[in-house]
Amino acid sequence: MRKVPWDRECDFLSAIQPVFSSSKTFEASDVTADCGSMTRTTLRSLFLGTHVSIRGGLVLSLERGETLGCGSIQIFSHSSRTWDLPSIPDGEVHAFVSRHKKSSVGPVLMHASYLVNTATSDPEKRKKSARALKEDWVLANRLGVYGLVLHPGSAAGQSDAAAIRLSAKMIRDTVDMEKGGSTRLLLENTAGGGRTLGRDPGTMKQLVERIDRPEKVGLCLDSCHLLASGAELRNPRSCEEVLLSWTEAAGPGGIRAWHLNDALFERGSGRDRHAHIGKGSIGLWFFWNLLRDRRYTGIPKVLETPKTDDVREDRLNLGILEKLSRQETFWPEDPAIVDCLAELETVA
Repeated sequence: MRKVPWDRECDFLSAIQPVFSSSKTFEASDVTADCGSMTRTTLRSLFLGTHVSIRGGLVLSLERGETLGCGSIQIFSHSSRTWDLPSIPDGEVHAFVSRHKKSSVGPVLMHASYLVNTATSDPEKRKKSARALKEDWVLANRLGVYGLVLHPGSAAGQSDAAAIRLSAKMIRDTVDMEKGGSTRLLLENTAGGGRTLGRDPGTMKQLVERIDRPEKVGLCLDSCHLLASGAELRNPRSCEEVLLSWTEAAGPGGIRAWHLNDALFERGSGRDRHAHIGKGSIGLWFFWNLLRDRRYTGIPKVLETPKTDDVREDRLNLGILEKLSRQETFWPEDPAIVDCLAELETVA
């Protein structure tokens, strides 16, 4: 099977061919036989899900999520490494909205283009970034999605203070366009490379305060990015300190979503490379702890783990998370989890 690393996931609209069905019938054995039974009730009650393709149309992303039993999904509006957003007809938007109302999939996240740099001082790049972000924001509100996830951008070539001012202005101008919708813009923490904004809670707090739109702007935290930027997630005391510092950074807008990814490289690497759950440097304990944390019960938690040309990895990663969520005491030796991890070895 052909591997599609997450950092090249922009190409997966054509590279990934997920198995999907319009039927809502769901059998535990359809998820994975090797990982034991996995209940869609648990995934949906915890708003657990994964990033899915929109190949073939927006509506099919919901069907793909339903087939996996997802309680939430994330999508791109288009290839995340191109500037131009293709025109999406009103009919397709209306079909998505109507289908979502009937769907078992709960909150939908849409990820903004990776090319957007809200902090750039280059006039041409700034013009392109502002246009691309506004197009994504308008579409996100048309679709009625829960949140538009955004990497704030890089402060390269200028001070953090100057970059924060520029970033805050672009984000404010964007969210002020659509005052009546329920969609939030969710700033994602970054892995720490290249002087990116959001690499630590201090700079994110400054950015959030400068934007000053708590009713429209919150945070989406990525577990891989946290570890890569130097946060210690692997023991209770330091993990809680990290979570509290990011809660403070979020301010009244709050932490509104999670990207659940293990990290391919070690803590503090600054490298944004995702790994399967339990197969990277974070390990299983953090995910068990997070899934049992009532502060995050009611918000979407989606995978962005590596994919091949089917959805087996998604099924296995979701199976691990579902098993962890049902443990009163952390038990990594759970045979069902061990089976999932062993199965991931065959597709990694």
